[in-house]
Amino acid sequence: MFKRIQIKVLLSGMEFLENHKLFMKLVLRPASRIPILSRHLMVLPRAFMGSTAFEIHDVDLDRGRIGIGGVEEIMFGSKVVEQMHKVLESRLGEEETKEALYELGYNLCRWEVGTSLEGGKWAPGLLVPLIKNSTIVDDVHKDPLLAGFFIKVMNMVSRLITDEGGWGHLDFEGVRSQPMRVTLTNSQEAEWLGPSDKPVCHLYTGIVAGYTSAISGRELRAREVECKAMGAPKCVFEIER
Repeated sequence: MFKRIQIKVLLSGMEFLENHKLFMKLVLRPASRIPILSRHLMVLPRAFMGSTAFEIHDVDLDRGRIGIGGVEEIMFGSKVVEQMHKVLESRLGEEETKEALYELGYNLCRWEVGTSLEGGKWAPGLLVPLIKNSTIVDDVHKDPLLAGFFIKVMNMVSRLITDEGGWGHLDFEGVRSQPMRVTLTNSQEAEWLGPSDKPVCHLYTGIVAGYTSAISGRELRAREVECKAMGAPKCVFEIER
């Protein structure tokens, strides 16, 4: 019962912010950038208040490091994605390249999401167990309230990591379907590697699997069933155990 009350309160707050964009733009976003507040606010609360990933990032000029909420990052041009495919294919062959890129995306995203939620800088402690637990995959299918909350949180996490990181727009609205479906608009892999007669987003397929595996604590597998490189409007991934 207490868990449902927490979710209802948090979901109501998220929906209020979505429906009052002017209030968020004129009041909350400026407040989230005040130094004395920004130093104490966690990543997700600042993001829901309207701050962007670039406003939340920490830059350590002495060490030459950039990170967000304790997760260190390295920024590189999108050409790197194309070169990863081409260099690996020249050395490994097509099928081995597909598996290597999938594993790379899976391992990196599982580490990043896990570090984000467990590091104590992204979300309050009471929030983490609501979205990161071993029953979450089953729970979102049975409980529309939890599903709505989960979708909003995951879309915000992906906004910070993928949208504002230049990877395209990842959408978790299909997590209640069987199998779970996640969509990606403007895939960097599809842009560099299309047109193609087969799906090409192997790195991103691994990233999607890493996202959901990190949240559920289970080994989930993803596959790309529609790809923009093949002419589809969006890339679509299905996730299963």
